Amino acid sequence: MADLVLELFEEYVAAFAAGERPDLRAYLERAGDGREELAALVDRFLVWADAPEPDEDAVAIAQAWIDGEAPLVALRVRRGVKREEVVAWVMERFGLASGLREKVALRYHQLETGQLDVGGADPALVEGLAGFFHARVADLLAWKPRPLAAEPAYFRAEAPPPPASAVTPAPAAAEPDEVDRLFGAGA
Repeated sequence: MADLVLELFEEYVAAFAAGERPDLRAYLERAGDGREELAALVDRFLVWADAPEPDEDAVAIAQAWIDGEAPLVALRVRRGVKREEVVAWVMERFGLASGLREKVALRYHQLETGQLDVGGADPALVEGLAGFFHARVADLLAWKPRPLAAEPAYFRAEAPPPPASAVTPAPAAAEPDEVDRLFGAGA
């Protein structure tokens, strides 16, 4: 057995025993060619290891998701933080111009309510939000918004559409700016 694989296995077990939830993917990536061997060791370990008790935040996030609520909203409310405070933090942390506050508020709302995927956001934003909320990055990345259940609807127009010459073309979509890139929107 390679020394690196054993070292990584011991590191993983120590983190797990300390109550952490180590990201196995990161360990497997670090193992390189020994990834299969490390995966087998961890798999055997987890069969016999007692699962750690989940922390209160993880339970609250999972419960919010089960209840159909947005977990990031539940976490923010649990911390007693207003959305405006998060927006102000994002503005300051990333040095954004004051004219972008409204757009940051919109994008954060979209991120928080699952309209934007947290996994698509800039890793610096995700890590920063995890620190801001005293949460784990993995917890923020773990939940995925539920798909919207939409019933089909039909509309019957009374008047015929206007001739093609009378229709004005839609404005061209604006290029994504720094806020869009930060939140993973408009790409």
